[in-house]
Amino acid sequence: MVKVVAARVRLPVFSISNPESFQILSALPVPQPSSLVGSLAYAIGVAENKGLRVLEEVYGLVEKSELLAARARPLGEETAAPPLIPSALVVRRFRVADKAHESKEKGERKPVELLGSALSSGSFEDVKKLLEVELMDAFYREYVMGIELLCLWVFKSWAPPEHVVRLIHRLGDTESLCTVTDVTINESQLLKKRLVETSFPAPWLEGARVVKGSYYPAKLCNEVRKLSLYIMPLRIEVERRSGLRYPTIRPASVTIDYGSEVTVCETKWGDLVVGR
Repeated sequence: MVKVVAARVRLPVFSISNPESFQILSALPVPQPSSLVGSLAYAIGVAENKGLRVLEEVYGLVEKSELLAARARPLGEETAAPPLIPSALVVRRFRVADKAHESKEKGERKPVELLGSALSSGSFEDVKKLLEVELMDAFYREYVMGIELLCLWVFKSWAPPEHVVRLIHRLGDTESLCTVTDVTINESQLLKKRLVETSFPAPWLEGARVVKGSYYPAKLCNEVRKLSLYIMPLRIEVERRSGLRYPTIRPASVTIDYGSEVTVCETKWGDLVVGR
């Protein structure tokens, strides 16, 4: 028996970079396994007052096969769940906290010093130029507008308590704030199956073949941050309303023939493929 930690996570928007995109030019529709591991590590670090060093401890759990899998999918059934909607934004940032304290050449005055001098002399045109030209950058970022996600972590024996999981406060970049609305910890079985029906991202192992369901292949960082190919059981469509066209992402279920038996965790939300 293994322990399955399940969290319902509500978030208005989130942005997790496609591993092969520049900055966050293209966002993933659901969090990848490594993002879920990182979010859980943050919660444990806060609860135990360990800070960032707990991340390596959690990766150690993955390498020791104590943390077997971490997956997420849109919450709800295929027909009833509200869709996730990707949307592109141009984000403008003021870099006062970091860039203002850097000098381009040795001996050159730092922007923060120039800003102070301009303010003291009342030269507001120079202040505006420093803020809007020297200390600002902009980049293209894609966000996914959603309602709720179901996140699962499968542990071999030990599992973090419920109050720790509730400390997860974001999934993705620093603007992807979230609220954990419910946490359950259940025991489940690990079984061997060749034919698997799942609604969670599943590793595309050698010999695997999707025989039924809507999906698309995607490269995600797995639990140890290694780039791997996954089968994403999602239905991506373009819908039209009030004369506008927009892409939507809805949950789906797929049936995969792996060609040989794989390890599967049976949960009340469906099977989750752990690996060979």
